[in-house]
Amino acid sequence: MKKLAIISLIEGISLIILVFIGMPLKYIWGYKIATMIFGSIHGVLWLIFLFILYKVRKEYNLDNSFTVKMLVFSVIPFGLIPMEKMIRDFNGKIDKNQKEGEFINA
Repeated sequence: MKKLAIISLIEGISLIILVFIGMPLKYIWGYKIATMIFGSIHGVLWLIFLFILYKVRKEYNLDNSFTVKMLVFSVIPFGLIPMEKMIRDFNGKIDKNQKEGEFINA
């Protein structure tokens, strides 16, 4: 789950950079290369995010609502904030349930 937290943060920051730096550079000042560079970096990070989300979903047997919410938040600028809260809440459930000797799905 730690890998998901890290990649969601990095991916979210890359989306913010793309939207608030790359897009203005392209559409206001005419630097088309900006979206090519930032867009490519963000695209690779988003694919890595999807792969790690898939692995975490299988490992922790996550339900569809958690996965869909993560996917929706991953395409919204500043969606990294609710994603980090969801991951932190889920980690809290894991810690609590491990202390009690049981595991309950998110």
